Amino acid sequence: MPKISKISGEEIDRALQNVTRQYLVGDLQKPQTLKHVPSSLLEIGITRYEGEGNPEAPHTHKQAFEFQYVTAGLTAYLDLSTGAEQVFRKGDFYVIEPGVAYAQKSAPATEILFIKVPPGNDKVPVDTTPEVEAWFREPIK
Repeated sequence: MPKISKISGEEIDRALQNVTRQYLVGDLQKPQTLKHVPSSLLEIGITRYEGEGNPEAPHTHKQAFEFQYVTAGLTAYLDLSTGAEQVFRKGDFYVIEPGVAYAQKSAPATEILFIKVPPGNDKVPVDTTPEVEAWFREPIK
């Protein structure tokens, strides 16, 4: 029988106390604290960066589109192919297409709602260069 499912804000806050990312929807292969809504169609989650120094290791996705909405704070991306930096602030929505190799850093108190289509772990690590390490150390403009 069809139903309406809920994950409370309190449950989400508790789950994000000791980790930066929790999935709300997906066919998850790895265990996590937060109960989620199973789905083979897409993945939806929340990333929350609380403290200083919040870099995401450089990577690309083979097939997934990442749709992201900044609910708090700000985050910066460095396109590793072009060297272009883009900064996104609270209220901004952006899409990262498959094949874009990037590095990401976020200011403290940043929160991002993300949707990944198609689902699955298709992340491919990319080597961190001295230039990327230097970029990670610079404050977000």
